[in-house]
Amino acid sequence: MSPLLSWIVGIAAVVLVVFLAIAILELRSMIRRLREFIQTAENHLTPTLDQMSETLASMKNVADNMTAVTGDARALSSSARELAQNVQRVSQHVRTVSERIENVTSTTHVEVSSLKAGIRAGLQTLLKNILSGKAKA
Repeated sequence: MSPLLSWIVGIAAVVLVVFLAIAILELRSMIRRLREFIQTAENHLTPTLDQMSETLASMKNVADNMTAVTGDARALSSSARELAQNVQRVSQHVRTVSERIENVTSTTHVEVSSLKAGIRAGLQTLLKNILSGKAKA
């Protein structure tokens, strides 16, 4: 091998070693910064994750409460429906009783009017006969 070629290979090897050393040092620095970033992120994420767990638990409680409220509203709606049906039945019964009372009242009124007319006619006939002298005493 020629001395010039040896020098070129030697210089190339030195340059390669220098570049590799710089790359290794840069890689080492990058790994150190990455570790610091991961540590910082972990320190910030831990409270956030704890808070998220609490938030999810609160949301579950809210959802459970909404389910209970919905059930209560459903029961209230059912009770209101039953009450309305009962009021409707009572109203129908009151209407029926009112109609029957009206029928009895009108029947009684007709009977009283008939009795009154009969008594009037009888009294008129009696007075007519008394005044005309047809009555035998």
